[in-house]
Amino acid sequence: MEDFNIKDSDIKDFNIIETPAAESPKTPKGRKFLIAIAFLLLGGTTLGIGIGVGYYLARNFSQEAEVISPATDSNITSVSIGPLSTPIDPTYPDIADIIPTVKDSVVSISVLAGVNRPFNRTAPGSGSGFIFYKDDDYVYIATNNHVIENANQITISLDDNENVPAHVVGTYVHSDLAVLAVSREYLAEKGVPFAVATLGDSDTMRMGDTVLAIGNAMGGGQTVTKGIISATDLTITIDDPGMRTRLTLDVLQTDAAVNRGNSGGPLLNHRGEVIGIVTAKLMGSHIEGMGYAIPINAAREILQDLQETGSVRQPFIGITHDRFTEFMRDLFNIPYTGVLILYVVPHSPAQAAGLMVDDIIIYFNDVRTYDQVALITALQATRPGDTVPVVVFRDGQHVNMNLTLGTFQP
Repeated sequence: MEDFNIKDSDIKDFNIIETPAAESPKTPKGRKFLIAIAFLLLGGTTLGIGIGVGYYLARNFSQEAEVISPATDSNITSVSIGPLSTPIDPTYPDIADIIPTVKDSVVSISVLAGVNRPFNRTAPGSGSGFIFYKDDDYVYIATNNHVIENANQITISLDDNENVPAHVVGTYVHSDLAVLAVSREYLAEKGVPFAVATLGDSDTMRMGDTVLAIGNAMGGGQTVTKGIISATDLTITIDDPGMRTRLTLDVLQTDAAVNRGNSGGPLLNHRGEVIGIVTAKLMGSHIEGMGYAIPINAAREILQDLQETGSVRQPFIGITHDRFTEFMRDLFNIPYTGVLILYVVPHSPAQAAGLMVDDIIIYFNDVRTYDQVALITALQATRPGDTVPVVVFRDGQHVNMNLTLGTFQP
C-alpha cells in the first residue's frame, strides 16, 4: 500500500473495529518468515519468466501495429503505425481516407537556382505542386512562379523516392503561377504512379470550412496539415527581396500550417478537390496560423493558357494613365482620387466603350480604383473578352459605361 502513502499511525482515524477471528493452528514465527520468503522468490521468478516470454512472443510473432513511444515529450503517449482505415464513407469521407485519393497527384519539387547575392552561385530550393492535366506525352504540374524562378535544374518526385526531370512550360509573374511538364515515359521507366487532381469551386468556400494543405514542407517530402478557411476575398501584397516583382494577389486565408516547401501545393476541401494553391504565409513573433492560397477559380484559366501556349492572354484596355492624387484632388476641387486617363489608343476597347482623355476612373469592375495599383489588381482578375462596368468622373458628373476587354499584343 505504499502507493497511497497511508501510515500505520493513521489507521486509527478511520475508526476501524476489529472483530476477533477464529483461532487457527499456530505456526512458529520463524517458519512464517521462511514461507513468505519462498513465495516472494517463486513469484518474482515466475513474473520474470512471464515477462520475458511475453516480450519474446510479442517481438517475434505478433501481427499487431508497431508502437513508437516518444522518449522526451510527456504529453504524447504513443504513435501507432497500423493498417489502413475502414473504407471511405461516400457521404462524409474521413480526412485520413481523402489522402490516398489525392497523394498521387501531389509532387515535391527540388530546384537548383542561380543566386546573385553576394556573388554568383547556385543554391538548392524546394516547393510543391500538383498535376492538373495530362496528354499522351506529358503530365502538367501547377506550382508557384517563385518556386522555380531562376532555376537551372528542376526535378520532381511523386513518391518522395524517385526523382524525374521537369521543364518549365510557362510562367505568369503577376499571378505567381507556373506550369511544369514531366515526360510520361520517364514516369513509366521509374514505375511511379500518378493521378490528375480534381479541381473544385473556390467560390463556394466559406469562413470555417475545413481544408487540408498537402505538400513538400521544409523539403522533407509530403506532409498534410488541417485547418479552416479563415477569410475569403482578401488582397495581400508580397514584397519579398528574393522576388523580382512586387505582387498583389487576391487570396483565401487559412490557419492550416504552411511552411517553406508548401508553396505551390494544393489546398483541398473536405472532398479532396483543389480549391486553392498555397502561395505565402505571414510570419512574425506574434503571428500564428496566417497562410494564403490563390483561389483555384482565379488560377484555372491562367494555368490552361500556360499549358497550351506557354504564356497568358492578358486583358487589354487601351489607355495610358497616371494617378490622380490627393494633392490634385484638392487643387482642382474634385471629390475623388483615382486613375487619370492621359491617352486613349485608337480602335481600342477603351475608345469603343467611350473613355476619354481627362476622365478619372473611380470604379473598374465594381472595384474602387483609388490609384493605379488598384486598377491593375482589378484588371488582373479579369480575362480577355470579359465585359466589365466602369465608372468615371467627367466634368463634374459620374459616367457609367461597359467595357469589353481585348487581348494584349506584346
